[in-house]
Amino acid sequence: MKTAIPLLAAEIVAVAAFGLHGAVLAQPAPAAAVKAEPHKPSSRDIIEVEVNGATDYDPRRDDTASKTVIRQDEILKYGDTNVFDVLKRAPGVTVIGESIRMRGLGNGYTQVLVNGERPPAGFNLQTVAPEQIERIEVVRAATAEFSTQAIAGTINIVLKKVVSKPQRDMRLGVGHSGLVKRASALGTLADRSGDLSYYLSVFLLRHDSSNPATFTEQLASGDGAVLQQRDSTIANESRLSLLGMEPRLNWKLANNGQLNWSASVGVNRFDSDQAYRYGNQVGSFPAPNFVFRDGASENRSLYVSTNLNWVTQLAGGKLDTTLTATHSNGRADSDWASSTANRQRTLQRDTDSDTRSNSVRSNGKYTRTVFDDHALATGWEASRQRQSEDRQRVEGFTGSVPLIFDERFAPQVVQVAAFAQDEWNVTKQWSMYLGARWETIRTDSAVSGQPDTSSRNHVLSPIAQTLYKFPDKSGRQLRLALTRTFKAPTVGQLTARRNEADLNTRFTADSSGNPDLKPELATGVDATYEHFWAPGATFSATASTRHITDYIRTTLSQDSGGRWLYQPVNDGKADVRGLGLEVKFPSKLVWPAWPALDLRASVNRNWSQVQSVPGPDNRLDQQVPLTANLGVDYRQGAYTTGASLAYRSGGPARISAEQSTRLQARSDLDAYLLYKVSPTVQWRFTGKNLLAHDGATYSRYADRNGVSQNWRRSDSAREWSVNLELKL
Repeated sequence: MKTAIPLLAAEIVAVAAFGLHGAVLAQPAPAAAVKAEPHKPSSRDIIEVEVNGATDYDPRRDDTASKTVIRQDEILKYGDTNVFDVLKRAPGVTVIGESIRMRGLGNGYTQVLVNGERPPAGFNLQTVAPEQIERIEVVRAATAEFSTQAIAGTINIVLKKVVSKPQRDMRLGVGHSGLVKRASALGTLADRSGDLSYYLSVFLLRHDSSNPATFTEQLASGDGAVLQQRDSTIANESRLSLLGMEPRLNWKLANNGQLNWSASVGVNRFDSDQAYRYGNQVGSFPAPNFVFRDGASENRSLYVSTNLNWVTQLAGGKLDTTLTATHSNGRADSDWASSTANRQRTLQRDTDSDTRSNSVRSNGKYTRTVFDDHALATGWEASRQRQSEDRQRVEGFTGSVPLIFDERFAPQVVQVAAFAQDEWNVTKQWSMYLGARWETIRTDSAVSGQPDTSSRNHVLSPIAQTLYKFPDKSGRQLRLALTRTFKAPTVGQLTARRNEADLNTRFTADSSGNPDLKPELATGVDATYEHFWAPGATFSATASTRHITDYIRTTLSQDSGGRWLYQPVNDGKADVRGLGLEVKFPSKLVWPAWPALDLRASVNRNWSQVQSVPGPDNRLDQQVPLTANLGVDYRQGAYTTGASLAYRSGGPARISAEQSTRLQARSDLDAYLLYKVSPTVQWRFTGKNLLAHDGATYSRYADRNGVSQNWRRSDSAREWSVNLELKL
């Protein structure tokens, strides 16, 4: 079949070319007739026709910088209400809760952008409905245009901007499981009038969930004798109400210019009630021995962002500039009561906090083609974000005078970056990408009762990528990327602020930052072979490595008062390696007798090693060793159906000489059925988490005093949902 398909395509092209360029032989006209009157073409004349055709541009195939693009039809396929569910089916991407990972590594290593920008404080990805997304770009090797805070890679979520046709859509959905009840509504209104187009999307979500869990803590001596053991049950009920709104305006200007204005509004309300019940099974515990802990929390937040984008022709090139301003505020109240047996003694802890954040960002890019073969670009990015949090904690035993703790936290982050890049078509088959980006980040932090701290880091990131396409339009090509990336410490890691745990143990310790932290630096190599062997058919194989210096590791120790404390430090070097395979194709290409299925599969194997942590299993950031995705889609008439299986492996992971944990292996199976009643009405039925695997975690701490272990298991349930989708 691999030979027959290109031959058939060649025959079709040849016939079409002959019909357009060929000649119909005709009898010559009499000479007298030619002299008597001007010539008038007729159907018997030989007419030469010239056709200039071009293949469709595919960023994955044609861009020198490697990326995978998830189109809107793939984004909407399963009727998801958030981008996390969409990304868990993307090849090479792992989603654990709201942690988006590439190469199995966590959020700090994987950069998540919205329209090419890092979301500011207060932004919630859950306010972005999948219908608002034009495409998602999965960028495995860094480019100078985007921030190089992307050791594992970049996820760029591109929202809709320009309206090409009128749009009046509505989606109403409900979902239900034994643990979750969900209702959502989304409306979209878009149109064009002359050079002006507008877009408005409103998203509403209500999500109620129950998260019961069991927990066991155990302390054993060095010879294995159990000294203490405590079992507990946790009941957690939560309620989320969310409103998201995205208005946009687009003006077409002269000379292919544009003026775009957009805004984003997100309003969240999150309430939860928690109840812990402890049962002492072995040994005694220090007084006061709390066996009941009950808590309630209320969280309210508002996020507002406005963005102005101007695109114009300048000096033979294009200037694209953006100015963004954001504001967010939130209020969180939590009340906890911890009681001994028979409620004989109760510790009350109430915490109220108010948080405000304001930021302004300016960025731009100027592009120009020179010498016909070079696409040059240079640009800048500058931002300042100010945040303030006022927190009051009141605690004390019932019947005594409570202690009052007032705290103010006021960090400021200033970032400046400049970049230049050149994409050069050396030959028709070979292209090069060279770029460099310089970034500096300054973090100033003020905490009541602590000295002010300041941290400044800067990184220069050179980048080189190349793409070679084999001749004769074989669809085979090779990629190579050399990158310099980094992972900057977060504001929380840089501040001297201390967060005290309600119940201080080895597994629920206090936490504090370290103003002396330096960014992790990584030198990376990515090599990829791709074969686009038929329309809609792709095979890809990738090998990559990252060498990291100044690795940031979180240490666990006891302070002078005996309280356990988590604190980050720069601790040596680490290495990351990976292999990835991806294939997708229509089944008819390989098995003609099969139904017309669209098949896809991917597998990624990840390794890493932290040199300062003794092995085995000294993986970086609890890296997921293996991820795999399988998917199938089938369309017949008004019906479309499909299923997707996402698997991630588990196993032990060592954090330090004393600390270790076990990652849970997990498989998530989702399926959907789409029924198009008419061009304007369709129903989408979805089943998620069909395997209903319960969640499980395990942690261990061993030193000369013995071995502490804990096990936690949380319930899971299948979720069924239905969406009514209307085009009005």
